Amino acid sequence: MKRLSAVLLLCLTVIMAVFSGPALAKAFREPAKGSAERSAILDTLRPAVEAEMRGPVEFVVTIIRASPNWAFVQVEPQRPGGGAIDPEETGFAGETDMMDGLTVYGLMSFQSGRWNLIDHMAGPTDVGYADWQQRYGVPPAMLGLE
Repeated sequence: MKRLSAVLLLCLTVIMAVFSGPALAKAFREPAKGSAERSAILDTLRPAVEAEMRGPVEFVVTIIRASPNWAFVQVEPQRPGGGAIDPEETGFAGETDMMDGLTVYGLMSFQSGRWNLIDHMAGPTDVGYADWQQRYGVPPAMLGLE
C-alpha cells in the first residue's frame, strides 16, 4: 500500500509539473486597451518620460505585462496626435547617436493601492533592463527573459 501511494504521489507530481510549467511561465496578463489598469500603468510612467522628452507624450504600446505586483512596458513615445519626437529636442540632445531610438522600457510595482514607477530607460542599445530581475526581484517571465 505504501509503495502504491508513493507511485501515485510521484505520478501526480509529474503531471502537475508538466501542466503547470507553461502556466507558471506566463504569470502575467496583458491589460486591455482602454482599461483602467492599462491607463494607470501608463500614467505612472508618463511624467518621467515627459520630463525627458521635454513635452507631452502619448504612448504606442509594444509590450505591456501586469501581475498583481508588477508591470513591465515597452512603449514608443510620440507627441499627442501622433507627432514624431525629434530626439535632438529632448533631454537626450547630443547623445542620440549612442541610443537605439527613443523606445522606453518601464517597470512599475503595485504598492499601497497604486502603481509606482520603479525604474525606466529610454533608447538602450542592449537589454538594459536585464538586471531588473536581480535588482528588484521582478520575475524573469515578466521581463520576457525566460
